[in-house]
Amino acid sequence: MKQAAQKRTAKSEAEKTLPIGRRERNKQEKLGRILAAARDLFAAKGFSETTTQEIAERADIGTGTLFLYAKSKEDLLIMVFKDEMIETSQTAFRKVSPDMPLVDQLMQVFGAMVAYHNRDLPLARALIREITILSGPDRKEDVRELMRIIYGGIGDVITAARARERIRTGIDLVLVGEALFGIYYVGLIGWLNGHMTKQAFLKRLRAKLALSIDGLRVAAAETAPAGRPMRSRKS
Repeated sequence: MKQAAQKRTAKSEAEKTLPIGRRERNKQEKLGRILAAARDLFAAKGFSETTTQEIAERADIGTGTLFLYAKSKEDLLIMVFKDEMIETSQTAFRKVSPDMPLVDQLMQVFGAMVAYHNRDLPLARALIREITILSGPDRKEDVRELMRIIYGGIGDVITAARARERIRTGIDLVLVGEALFGIYYVGLIGWLNGHMTKQAFLKRLRAKLALSIDGLRVAAAETAPAGRPMRSRKS
């Protein structure tokens, strides 16, 4: 154990003398090992049973070095989640069927996110606890980066469907993305807390998204042909 620690110290000292470009590559390579080790151990042992010592050993670094990249195991959970959810959401947006109704397109995207969480429900619950109220600035920026991608992707889906779905112009699409994701996120928490089944969650999500899309559409009075005013209802 002592020899291994001395070896890691010597390796760390040698890295300090590397040119900046190579040093940065080594830093990124080490971060990749850390996140891969955390991901594997979280999946194999569960979040609560995994220790930072085990993550460091699997990544072949010292525990002190690990804490240069992440201040806690919770930090590592968010870092792993951010990378995986960026990949999940970007893939989902690319696979959106262009001719489907907007509500089905959004369900495709959110359905991919639900499937991601459904792979490991205990880990998903631990994750939601950590990201609901963030403490450190680094992790806040991680979540902001992910949210920018998701909000922008939802906005792009709505833009592509605007003419077909009669969506009003002049809408702040980032704000719409936040609102629609908020609907999904509240339902996600309810499902992970056991307040409803996954099937009930998805059914209610579709209904709420459909109501929201109706609110984004041009009012019927605005689409009536010129010279043919809408009839008023007789009392």
